[in-house]
Amino acid sequence: HQFRWERWNCIAHKKNDSGGTLQARLPLLFGDSLVLDSREAAFVSAIFSAGVSHEITKACSSNQLTSCSCDKTSSTHEKDSSKWQSCNDNIVFGTSFAKQFIDSVELKWSLTKLFSNHDRSLMNLHNNEAGRITVKQTMWWKCTCHGTSGSCTTKICSKSVANFRQIGNLLKKEYEKAIKVQIKYVSTKQVLMPINEQIPLVTNTQLVFLKKSPLYCNSVAGRRCKVKSSDEIGSCSNMCCGKGYHTQIKIIEKNCSCKFVWCCKVTCQKCSHKQKIHICK
Repeated sequence: HQFRWERWNCIAHKKNDSGGTLQARLPLLFGDSLVLDSREAAFVSAIFSAGVSHEITKACSSNQLTSCSCDKTSSTHEKDSSKWQSCNDNIVFGTSFAKQFIDSVELKWSLTKLFSNHDRSLMNLHNNEAGRITVKQTMWWKCTCHGTSGSCTTKICSKSVANFRQIGNLLKKEYEKAIKVQIKYVSTKQVLMPINEQIPLVTNTQLVFLKKSPLYCNSVAGRRCKVKSSDEIGSCSNMCCGKGYHTQIKIIEKNCSCKFVWCCKVTCQKCSHKQKIHICK
């Protein structure tokens, strides 16, 4: 969704693979044009880690797993006596599981001195953590009202993870301002240092990458684009890499003239209109 108007659009290919680490499977999942040390790979690591954390957290709260449940830890977030706390989403278990599941192989590589694999693992570990932190930081208090005649004399609240689309949107913003880094020693510890010395130290929610992204022009054929100014995201001149585009006329059907019929349904007519679709060559 977040990349629908960009050359690299995060579409996974349906290919079989024999397992291995996430990073080893990235070319199979997203095509050979995805550079493993790139800004796009940073986003994939973060969104995958966030997705595992999010799904496990929700599964715990909905009793889909026997190894965990919702978080019954009380919180003092509300001092109003009319507000009561129910069971929270178990972000602690979800984060811990995602960390163990995703980071284990990367941690092994990070302890080696095999140059690119070692540096890439440090990059991946950082981006994995950034994804999990984003899930935790976007949690919110979800409340339901209880009372006679629809009043809200009492609120039952629980802390819930955000909609995953919201998390994806935040990670897309971090992708857009991701920082190119290099591995340097600070005392005896290896850290990710921005190439640009004017940038301060990287925070734990910022995405980082090691190599510049390719143009991704080999994967734009058949992609939709917009006939807009050349500097606008998704414009045909930018999306199609100068290869041109063709225009199709598509018939779009929508419900229209909807009416409520007693009792109790809504009936609609079908209306169609023509829409121009621009496709990269």
